[in-house]
Amino acid sequence: MKAVKALKITTLVLLVIMIFIILGSTFAVFLITKDVNLKKYDLEATAQDITMYDADSNEIAYPEKYKIECAIDDISPYIVNAFVALEDKRFYKHHGLDYRRILGAMWNNIKAGYLKEGGSTITQQLAKNAILTNEKSIVRKLKEAKLARQIEKRYTKDQIMEMYLNTIYFGHSLYGVNAACKRLFGKDPSSVTLSEAAILAGIVKNPKRNSPLNSTENALERRNLVLKLMNEQGYITESELELAVSESYSAPEVSEDETDMSYSVAAMKEAAEILGISEKQLITGGYSVYTYMDGNLQKTASAIMSNDNYSVENADSMILCADNSNGGITAYSSTLSVYPKDFLRQPASAIKPVLSYAPAFESGKYSPASPILDEPCDFDGYSPKNYQNVYSGWISVEKAVMTSSNVCALKMSVDCGLDYCRSIAEKTGLTFDKRDSLASVLGGMTYGVSPMALNAAYMSFAAGGEYKSLSFVKEIKRGETTLYTRKLTKSRAIGAESAYLVTDVLKSCAKSGTAKKLNRISGEIAAKTGTNGDGNGNTDAWCVSYTPCVTTCVWYGSTGKNKMSASVTGGGMPASVSARMYSAMPSSSFGNFTAPDGVFYADIDTYSYDNYHSLELAGENTPYEYRRAALFSERFIPAVSARFDRPLPEDFNVRYGDGEVVISLTASDRFILRISDLNGEIIANIPPDGGKKEIAIAEYGFGIRGYRVEAVTADGVSVAISQPKIAFIYSL
Repeated sequence: MKAVKALKITTLVLLVIMIFIILGSTFAVFLITKDVNLKKYDLEATAQDITMYDADSNEIAYPEKYKIECAIDDISPYIVNAFVALEDKRFYKHHGLDYRRILGAMWNNIKAGYLKEGGSTITQQLAKNAILTNEKSIVRKLKEAKLARQIEKRYTKDQIMEMYLNTIYFGHSLYGVNAACKRLFGKDPSSVTLSEAAILAGIVKNPKRNSPLNSTENALERRNLVLKLMNEQGYITESELELAVSESYSAPEVSEDETDMSYSVAAMKEAAEILGISEKQLITGGYSVYTYMDGNLQKTASAIMSNDNYSVENADSMILCADNSNGGITAYSSTLSVYPKDFLRQPASAIKPVLSYAPAFESGKYSPASPILDEPCDFDGYSPKNYQNVYSGWISVEKAVMTSSNVCALKMSVDCGLDYCRSIAEKTGLTFDKRDSLASVLGGMTYGVSPMALNAAYMSFAAGGEYKSLSFVKEIKRGETTLYTRKLTKSRAIGAESAYLVTDVLKSCAKSGTAKKLNRISGEIAAKTGTNGDGNGNTDAWCVSYTPCVTTCVWYGSTGKNKMSASVTGGGMPASVSARMYSAMPSSSFGNFTAPDGVFYADIDTYSYDNYHSLELAGENTPYEYRRAALFSERFIPAVSARFDRPLPEDFNVRYGDGEVVISLTASDRFILRISDLNGEIIANIPPDGGKKEIAIAEYGFGIRGYRVEAVTADGVSVAISQPKIAFIYSL
């Protein structure tokens, strides 16, 4: 009796525990999935093609591989049956969940000790692909199950299958059967063979391994498994199986689309990042993406990229144009399938305006006219050379920019401090690695910069020192709902005065410096080139330029083992391409840069500049011959030259005695003193040594003699002349 009673009590306790477990599990499932519900747009836009527009709301093209819409009636039954046989053989019988398969998967997972199988139906896979993530967890499976049941209640089996087949990923950036059939077989989904349908179904579990483009052997092995399952489930006969197994595979020839789609692909990448979704979700979600593309300018960029006259052996190339007013990218074309935001290259001398010139002007230590010695130098063991080992001696900063002197750029950065220079460059959007050394001033960086970042940095100069990031995308919609509208943000990178000084020296570079191929462009244009390479050839060639309205970045470079010729420099093909782009722009893209308050022209004393390498403003007495206008900002105003003040000796004197006239004075320490009589005959030239001088001139007879002293520069320019000094002659 006691044993029976104990058994009853144990059974009751276990039953209560089981009830609590069931109730607890049910409550837990409710809590986990309470916010998971099928929303209006979750699947209504799924498997709908993305639509893209230019700045004028004209629809723009994008690669065929991204077009995914395909109605179930246009998909071969072979494809539908292949996927059902492999992925969900009871698809047409269950209501979203296949409990038999779930139990089988659970048992296999218990035996394996980890989540080896999911037991997902096609409906569950659709929920995961379109709404959830690929995370392997119990929580995701519970959410997936709830959504699957809701999907089955709202949509028919054919609708579910259509959405499923249009959202599957087949590798190689191919989403949906439409793109996959065209790329893998060169066919529409309606005309694939049984063998090809089985290959498609076999890919999705592991696209990298099972794609026939990666491994024909793996793809056919997987195909044979799918065909076997189709035979076992009654979709095909034995003879159909044998015929399909005997079919071989060869990839179709891919026809090169003449339409350049670099812009649309980059815009899709950016739009996905903005929304925080995958590219697959973007291109299969029925989104409308509005961009800043200028249709005419894009045509020019695309035409250049496809023109053999603008091609360089062993080189790829890229063009990027942006609107200075809003940072919108108006044109982008590249021979590489890269996202220009993530494409990092060594900028070479193209980084100097950002990491040397702008910080030098901003610091208040330099102006474009500041003299600097261009000579071989050693910077604590770092001894870079100028291009072709050419050094110019004492030159202005402006001249150093025009010749792209490496030594002068480094001298200014060292003088201002590398940390300070980086802090300025970072405000223009550039980033640096902690390992970047002084070589970064010349473009030798650990990782490099992207064309988008470099373009935005130069745009800061064009915009008066205000930084704004670049963007392809202006707005994103889904149906009638606006999901994103770009808000223009600005930040102060450098002062407007410093930005204008950078622009001024870069105008000289475009007029007669390394970027002089741009000098035929009407209107003002500023530019800088850069070339990276060694004795075996060049790897990067840049030309970054801007007008008051547009900033353009052109890059040529070698991405493989073979380098470009050493003759390919930034001032060559990149500058030519830049000129071609500007020639296609309307006149409204040009004009004159407006000088801000705080920038002014003033005459400098060129005598002091040329002879003593001293930058001084011309004084009141500076002769016309030694004046030249130079541009300054209020951050850096030189002292006024006193070189021509009081040029004549104050002790100039003439006396007569013992048959001679004695002229006495103190020699100048700056000028030659020329002594002449009233007839203009030169008596003596006294060099500038600062000593006391006496000159005796024999004079006899009666009368008056007069003498003048004149201050003359070494190159013969008269600075000042005295009134005559008179002596009375009264000796026989």
